[in-house]
Amino acid sequence: MNKLSLSLVAIALLTTAATADISSKSFGGSASLFYGTNDANDGDFFNKGQSYGNAAINFAGVANVGNCDTCVTLNYGLTGVTTMGLEGTLVGGTWINHTLDDAIWIDTLNLTFSPLDGISNTTMVLGRQALDTPMVFTETWNIAQNTFDAAVVVNNDIQDTTLVGAWVGRSNNAGSGTALTVNATDGFSDNSFDPFLTDEGAYAFGAVTTLIPAVTAQGWYYVAPSTANVAWLQADTEYAGFGLGAQYAMLDGDDDSDGTAYAVKLGYAYEGLGLSVAYSSVDEMTGTSAALGFKNLGNDQSKLYTEAWWNFDHVAESDTDSLNVTAEYSLDGIADLGVYYTNADHATAADMSEITVTAGKDLGNLNLSLAYINTDIDGAADAQNDVQVYAVYSF
Repeated sequence: MNKLSLSLVAIALLTTAATADISSKSFGGSASLFYGTNDANDGDFFNKGQSYGNAAINFAGVANVGNCDTCVTLNYGLTGVTTMGLEGTLVGGTWINHTLDDAIWIDTLNLTFSPLDGISNTTMVLGRQALDTPMVFTETWNIAQNTFDAAVVVNNDIQDTTLVGAWVGRSNNAGSGTALTVNATDGFSDNSFDPFLTDEGAYAFGAVTTLIPAVTAQGWYYVAPSTANVAWLQADTEYAGFGLGAQYAMLDGDDDSDGTAYAVKLGYAYEGLGLSVAYSSVDEMTGTSAALGFKNLGNDQSKLYTEAWWNFDHVAESDTDSLNVTAEYSLDGIADLGVYYTNADHATAADMSEITVTAGKDLGNLNLSLAYINTDIDGAADAQNDVQVYAVYSF
């Protein structure tokens, strides 16, 4: 018999839902097929040893728990990944570390409710969910996404301001420094939902406001016991097609190590054309601060403006100056095009530069995308080229 491993929070949610009236509010999902191949180490494109691929399916729904539209909402989602038996023939690797076994897991299961309805504009989300904050967030680049077991409180009582408080208890592959991992020895998995950083989890407090006209300002503070505290400040504005942004972050490690980072971005948008240039700088850090850097505490990516399109875990590293130039253009009815350049100049590690060119097209519910990535790392014999194909059908 397959085993289903859930947190106590998720079990409580199922128990609550089982004893209440539930009416479906929405239901949908997607089916995806991702394929990539490269010429690393003088290999040949499309050789199975140089290629990686995955298929995935995701179901997601929202239901009312109770007899009214304003009652408690149950949000649920299920993800499955497979190689479709192509390993060893067309591909030799996967996008997700799942040891070539098919796997399925619950990626979303939470209750959303307003405990102070009529008194305060406060919403709580309790259970497994996606998060989107500067230092703890769900990454969307992979064929399946990382999520969190968390308790989140959101308040909008202050005009044009959102206050957020959260405790994050578990995450799939939290802080491991590697891609999303699936344990699937029996074909059914909890997708490695392990304690977030430590058994104590982590806390996040934030405020996002538009009280200043045309400016979105946000401030965040993270407390990860026995690990580090992190502060993040950011402000973005747009006027007449021009955009300007600034970021500043400070990390204080539990071992008395610390560090700061800042980034600035200038952009311009006009009739389907989007241009931007960004620069970031990260201090030299040691100990815990250097190990964490300013990337996602739950995985690899960074929210710094300069983040690369594909080669994460560079711009947020200790003692690194980075530059990003982005150009995107939407050819109405034809395709969405993008060109992305990132250079990460490390003081001691090998410098990295990346050029990515993408093209995407929607055909009804089907989205097809193609990406070409050139990666040049100092000291490597040759630059590496990747070609990736994405197909996502939404239903």
